[in-house]
Amino acid sequence: MKLLKKTSMAILVMLTVIVMSACAEKETPKEATPKESMSAGEKLVNIMNYELSTKLLTLDEVEWIDESDTDRIKELGLDVEKDLPTSFAVTGFAIYNETMEEVSIKLADDAELFLVNQENPLEPRPVDEKEFITYLLGVKGPYNVTVKDDEVVRVEEKYMP
Repeated sequence: MKLLKKTSMAILVMLTVIVMSACAEKETPKEATPKESMSAGEKLVNIMNYELSTKLLTLDEVEWIDESDTDRIKELGLDVEKDLPTSFAVTGFAIYNETMEEVSIKLADDAELFLVNQENPLEPRPVDEKEFITYLLGVKGPYNVTVKDDEVVRVEEKYMP
């Protein structure tokens, strides 16, 4: 009888702990928003994820700022020397991400996919979906994406000098 009371009490305590932990406030990660929040047209994005089974791209829109964008640099309070560094081979630029807002949108079945052509960076190199997905494992962006009819119809890796 005593053993039954102790076992019942232990089960009750465990259930209480489980229920209380389930009800505790937890910070949930920001989920990707529905595709309706990305308007048609061309966007510069980082590709955060690609779900092969659903063909959903998770995108985070970014902004390309170079040293000629003096009004935008001033508006953002950027320091050209620090935030847009230059070297002997590179003109100063920055990829600015004001907010980390991810959007999920379907990749069209017939989407055009391009990566930077290392032999001639001014002529993007067309690739198939398999090569593109493999490349995404290492390079999240930036990419120019074109959205039409609620789908990404073109993805092109942005050349970074």
